[in-house]
Amino acid sequence: MSISIPESYLLAAGMTEKDLKLEIALIFYQRQAVSLGKAAQLAEMSRFHFQQQMKARSIPVNYDVNALMEDVKTLGL
Repeated sequence: MSISIPESYLLAAGMTEKDLKLEIALIFYQRQAVSLGKAAQLAEMSRFHFQQQMKARSIPVNYDVNALMEDVKTLGL
């Protein structure tokens, strides 16, 4: 799927296409619509750099009890 946004809107907002992709990825991640890896991929950056952007905006990592239990199981604890 592709979305066409006139460049004039991005210019008015002071954003680049990459900035917009990052903002959309952050929103999707905050709403738990995508995983951290998928959000980073959408933003076209590494997970590390995406997490730096999250930190700059005080967005916590989505890590629930189920994820913890899977990690414990994987580690054999």
